[in-house]
Amino acid sequence: MRTVYSFVGEAKTLQAYSKALQLTLVMAKKGGIAKGLSVGLTHGLLVGVWALLFWYASLLVLQKITNGGQAFTTIINAVVSGL
Repeated sequence: MRTVYSFVGEAKTLQAYSKALQLTLVMAKKGGIAKGLSVGLTHGLLVGVWALLFWYASLLVLQKITNGGQAFTTIINAVVSGL
């Protein structure tokens, strides 16, 4: 068994550093959750917009108001202009 010798100053420094790391860990977890939610919601909104565009374009194609090529081109134009 190995014996670890520590001095009073080293023990206090180690405790202070450990406490600072715990605070950093708590803040990092909160930041990670916030970033994950914001990116997830953004991607969810993007998927919803794509679904709405394709649904509406399919209605227009089924009613013979437009054809598939024009609908697809319009969707791509709308997405690229949104970027």
